[in-house]
Amino acid sequence: MTNENNIDEPVILQSPTDLEEWRIKLVGKTIVDGDVQVTEQTFHKRDLPSCNRVLGPNTPATRDYIIDRLNVITDDQGRVTTVYYC
Repeated sequence: MTNENNIDEPVILQSPTDLEEWRIKLVGKTIVDGDVQVTEQTFHKRDLPSCNRVLGPNTPATRDYIIDRLNVITDDQGRVTTVYYC
């Protein structure tokens, strides 16, 4: 971004502001994929933001920082325990 003096200024990136909405929608539910019918206890993977990853226990993951990537963490039963952006 360039200011009024034509000097480049750093762009400050901010995490998306909808994290609490995703927590309410996902925590306690199981993420499903494919032709599975969604119930009150499940949430379909296709309805997550396009930039996402679902990580279970012992799931390998890169440590790169992608500010708008929603990380969905599940327990060993596949239930969502937490969500965060990075």
